[in-house]
Order: sequence, then C-alpha cells, then structure tokens
Amino acid sequence: MKNLKALTPQAWVAIALAFVAAATFIAGIIIPPPGEVHPSIIQGVGLMIILVAIFFAWDAVIRGLNTKIEHGKTKITVSQKPNPESE
Repeated sequence: MKNLKALTPQAWVAIALAFVAAATFIAGIIIPPPGEVHPSIIQGVGLMIILVAIFFAWDAVIRGLNTKIEHGKTKITVSQKPNPESE
C-alpha cells in the first residue's frame, strides 16, 4: 500500500487513461455490429496508449531517472540510474 501513496499525479493519470483505453476498446467490440471494431476506435485507443507512455516518461523525469525519447520509430527509454543532472 505504501507504493500507491508514492505515485505522482502523472502516474495516476496514466493509469486512469490506460483503463479508459481498455474500456473504449472493449466497448468497440461489444457495441453493434459486435466483433467489428471501427478504425477510429483503434486509432483512439492507440493515441491513449501513447499518452500513457508519455505520462509515465514524464513521471520518470520528475523522479530524476535517465529518460530518452526518440521520435522516428517512436522509442522511449527509462533507465533505473538517477540522472546526474537532476542532483
């Protein structure tokens, strides 16, 4: 339970957004016509998952971890080593 209290607002938003993305995708499967997911649902869920990744990366930056974000082929790297510039 201690770990939940240590989460930052960015982490809470990312977790909530992940649940919203999952619910949206499930609703897209259930709502008629069942089993056929509209491309806009897939695109929306993809964008929400990208936002989740960005919020977790932002949280890592705030915690002082080494974080590297690339744009081409989209790559986000977070290292467990503290960033020497943040100290």
